[in-house]
Amino acid sequence: MSAKLRAVLPRFMLFATVGGLCTGIQYLILVYLVSMHDWHATVASTLGFIASALVNYLLNYKITFRSKNPHLSALPRFLVISGVGLVLNGAILQAGIAYTSVPYLWCQVASTVIALFWNFAGSLKWSYAS
Repeated sequence: MSAKLRAVLPRFMLFATVGGLCTGIQYLILVYLVSMHDWHATVASTLGFIASALVNYLLNYKITFRSKNPHLSALPRFLVISGVGLVLNGAILQAGIAYTSVPYLWCQVASTVIALFWNFAGSLKWSYAS
């Protein structure tokens, strides 16, 4: 394993742990709105993504990246990276629902995995970078 990978791996593991918590928030909102209120899955997922983003920002800022940047610098960057992640999430979920017979939760899992790597790379290289 390269030295660079060894340096990034612990941070990725923390990021994935925070992301798991935030994904749980998103999925709870998604399943609740779809099953209890008959919302469209993409709309419910989008709302869940936005709600979980606040928790995600705060935990990653303080714990994962221990950012020294002021919020006025880090937050707009986070919003750009998360905004792209939100579009990826919605587009992949909607495409899965529209063009496959796969249940919406499996489509959501696929979009979550892709968004995870996008969000980590953007957070590491830009959102919380000095």
